[in-house]
Amino acid sequence: MAGTKVDWLALGVSVISFGFAAFVFIYSELRGPDILLAVGHDVLITNTTNLGPRIGVICSFVNEGARQTIITNATLGVDSPRITLPLAMVGESFGGWEESGGVFKASPTKYNLAAPIPVKGHDKAAAIFWFVPVTSFEFTAGRHQFTLKAISQDGTWERHFDLDITPTDIANMGKTPYADHPISVVEQN
Repeated sequence: MAGTKVDWLALGVSVISFGFAAFVFIYSELRGPDILLAVGHDVLITNTTNLGPRIGVICSFVNEGARQTIITNATLGVDSPRITLPLAMVGESFGGWEESGGVFKASPTKYNLAAPIPVKGHDKAAAIFWFVPVTSFEFTAGRHQFTLKAISQDGTWERHFDLDITPTDIANMGKTPYADHPISVVEQN
């Protein structure tokens, strides 16, 4: 028995509905990791040795995918001088501030060796990455662009951000080595 126009129309609507539902299911439940990487408000720069500064970056990872991934490594590229810093340590916090006699002093930062950071599907994670140079370099005053790369078994995600390092910042880093100097992130994309 031949179907009427209404039957064919109903069949077409149901096939389209099924196709849309299948697409939504695949997109929300079977899609691989899709990490959005963000950098915190401040970056800490610490002059440590004659190799150059140690750089601490607050990182947030938001996984918009359905499957988990594990961040296993990271690098930080600097535009001037052109250098790539390896991940050396991970911190749980930047430390804090303590008041002593009406003067605020920074409390020490605690570090751990870099360990994998799991980011579940539809979830988020955060860490403070510390990058230490392996070749000698120094910052000069001016705007510097940085490229943070987070690496996992599923891919590499990047975030670009800029810092304006002033002559005062350079002078303060020279006067107080081994002290953390916060520099505000000017722009990130």
